[in-house]
Amino acid sequence: MSQKADSRPSDRVEGLEGTVERFSFRSAETGFAVARFAPDDGGPPISIVGQLAQIAEGQHVRVSGTRRAHAKFGPQLEVEVCEAALPQSPAGIVSYLSSSLVKGVGPATAERIVAAFGADTLRVIEEDPERLREVKGLGRKRIAELVTAVRSQRDVQEVMVFLRTHGLGQALAVRIVKRFGRNASALIQADPYRLADEVVGIGFKTADQLASRLGIEKEAPARIDAGLLHVLGLAAREGHAFLRDDDIAARTAALLAIDETPIRARLPELERQGRVVKERIGDADAIYPIALRAAERGVADAIQSLLRVPGMTTRVAVDRAVEDFTAESGFAMPDAQREAVARAFASPFSVITGGPGVGKTTIVRAIAATCERSGLLLLLAAPTGRAAKRLSESTGCIASTIHRLLEWQAGINRFQRDAEHRLEGDVLVVDECSMLDVQLAYHLFRAVPPGMRVVLVGDVDQLPSIGPGRVLADLIDCDRIPVTRLSTIFRQGAGSRIVRAAHAVLAGELPQSGGEGDDFFFVEAKSAAHAKELVLELVTTRIPRRFGLDPLADVQVLCPMYRGDAGADALNVELQARLNPRGDELQRGSKLFRVGDKVLQVKNDYDLDVFNGDVGRVIAVDRADSLLRVRFDEREVEYPFADLDQLVPAYAITVHRAQGSEYPAVIVPLLTEHYVMLRRNLFYTAITRGRQLVVVVGVRKALELAVRTSGEVARNSGLAERLSISSSSA
Repeated sequence: MSQKADSRPSDRVEGLEGTVERFSFRSAETGFAVARFAPDDGGPPISIVGQLAQIAEGQHVRVSGTRRAHAKFGPQLEVEVCEAALPQSPAGIVSYLSSSLVKGVGPATAERIVAAFGADTLRVIEEDPERLREVKGLGRKRIAELVTAVRSQRDVQEVMVFLRTHGLGQALAVRIVKRFGRNASALIQADPYRLADEVVGIGFKTADQLASRLGIEKEAPARIDAGLLHVLGLAAREGHAFLRDDDIAARTAALLAIDETPIRARLPELERQGRVVKERIGDADAIYPIALRAAERGVADAIQSLLRVPGMTTRVAVDRAVEDFTAESGFAMPDAQREAVARAFASPFSVITGGPGVGKTTIVRAIAATCERSGLLLLLAAPTGRAAKRLSESTGCIASTIHRLLEWQAGINRFQRDAEHRLEGDVLVVDECSMLDVQLAYHLFRAVPPGMRVVLVGDVDQLPSIGPGRVLADLIDCDRIPVTRLSTIFRQGAGSRIVRAAHAVLAGELPQSGGEGDDFFFVEAKSAAHAKELVLELVTTRIPRRFGLDPLADVQVLCPMYRGDAGADALNVELQARLNPRGDELQRGSKLFRVGDKVLQVKNDYDLDVFNGDVGRVIAVDRADSLLRVRFDEREVEYPFADLDQLVPAYAITVHRAQGSEYPAVIVPLLTEHYVMLRRNLFYTAITRGRQLVVVVGVRKALELAVRTSGEVARNSGLAERLSISSSSA
């Protein structure tokens, strides 16, 4: 017989209400936690254990479980059910109102409110809030905040019951209420697939399981439609602007575990509803999400319009300006670079591409100098904040992110600069354009006025954009736009083994490890565990001691992937423990944030004005206001605890996350366990992120695989074809 069955009836606790005062232990991986619990009935505080990780300190809850006598920790209540609850007793209401769940109400205010209304307090707050004006010190604003908070908690309880009834955990309730409000349960029952699209942390499979419990059949149109749109969304995250009709049918059939026939039958209806677009691209029928098809067509149309405007050669004495620039800067510019500068002014739209050390930055400096001498207004931009900062430093001119250039308005979620309110200037140079996805390119190019020269600068051999499309590659491939391809390494890069290693990898050759005084090294490891130890030693000891670099500020570990013994996740845990072992900390899910930590923003947040790839340092954990404070360069950003999914530890990051950034020193673990990611453009991108030092740590077989595997997964994009067709029909 089980231990539970042996328990005496007196050991059983049902529906005990009280407050979670503090946690003494929490496991992010399992959800198991130990907390001090103060019952509302006036009994002594007790220790509760169980799946409590999603409950907050100060929260009023209702628990059910069994009392046990732990051999080491003494009496405990093993919790089987823990749910948020509104208190009933006056003492419980005081504790509830003064907890962190109700902002701005402290113990003194809570006691005054409960003294006025007693056990009826919560009913008054919800149903007759005007009576709260009777309490001294409560103004209209504070009353409104109090009413909203209490009603929100009631909504959470209702959704919690609904979710538990259908097999889902309590951790999602707050997010669901935040998104859908008081009608959350009704909206979810009407369309459970909305959860996957609109609530962070809920995937399609979870929504699909809920739909099944709600009685939605496997071949129901609503399920098939949701599956098709989900597959298109997954494809966009893979970089595809569209999927071919055969591909989308096969992928959706595998996802839903049904035949392709009813799926194909739904595609015309989805198109009729305006939720997808079907178009002939090449030799196949392409199924586009509405937004991506609009963006791709918009980019093509905008470029076509720009290409029709004559050049400005009569306004700019390029040759004289270049001569003056070379004399003042000391940079000798060969013909290819001079031609690139001339094209920047003669052509409405041009592209400059090439690897490290080939002179792209010199060309941009020459363009900037020519604009200054000619009285032309130059705009400089890049996709990320770090890339914009580098562009500004290299040219001596002001540069911004594309979002700031286009004046993103967070409150209304749109760009201020668009087809009606265009940019103002004569020449626009955009750096790091390998990172430019089709949607951002659409917003950028539609805001360019006729007559403005556009120059795109980037390395087409690097990893493509994280977002969908292959904009830079398509613009080069369409044969409509003047392209300067640079391949010669000039003297400023010729002495760097990093530059030579990058070009060797690009040519499919193994890079040569350096010796004393060099800046590129390969350190061979015996295994993944050995590689991890080598990386840790290099970051914490060897590189700081030999090169005088700060292990936190100057050294960046770039991994092919998050998983594995030497993946970013495992290395972050170890590096945090060694480089920042102590300090105020906050556990959120599997992530531990500690004051002093290096962290990375992983998506654009226009409200906070931080963008994907920005790196900052945690400066405070503010539990009173439920905020994590992070400093990015000279600016401080406050993150509500609920929004910490935007941040990841940044002692080690993936190569994809490092696009557009440079670091004084880079360490790259390269192992056969990373084989699915070991491709030439990923390794090449990793090498080119290092400015002073690059150290590759791994096994030679993985190094050879990374260099010789050139088959990058092809992205579905119709931009090059649209531009080519427009050319032939013009």
